[in-house]
Amino acid sequence: MSRSISKSPTLTLENIMCCVFGIKPLDVAVYLTLLKNGPSRVSTVARMLNRDRSTIQRSMQNLIKAGLVRRKQVNLRKGGYFYRYEAIPFSEVRSKILEIIEEWRNEVKRWIEAMDSGELEKYIEEYIKNKK
Repeated sequence: MSRSISKSPTLTLENIMCCVFGIKPLDVAVYLTLLKNGPSRVSTVARMLNRDRSTIQRSMQNLIKAGLVRRKQVNLRKGGYFYRYEAIPFSEVRSKILEIIEEWRNEVKRWIEAMDSGELEKYIEEYIKNKK
């Protein structure tokens, strides 16, 4: 999971997903588990990752909020229901990652291009003041 995708030891799929989607490493592990094994119940993923059910449930909520997982209610014939969770295909996730990174790049570029030397001086003063 922490396999480097470049010469940088911090540039891994896990780190990129955590940064771009604001999720935790465990959330990435849950997403990848769902991606590999298909739609699953929380209890099944908890068993696969050797984690508490409640921990995986929180992770599923994080993934739903990030748009990486869908939840489907499955009704039982004799009453009751359970939820099955499904990972969004990685091709869609890859597109989201690229889109978010491009938006961020454009925003940073505009910010830096708009900064003049006076603003830089103010930024440096504020930065130094706040670091004391």
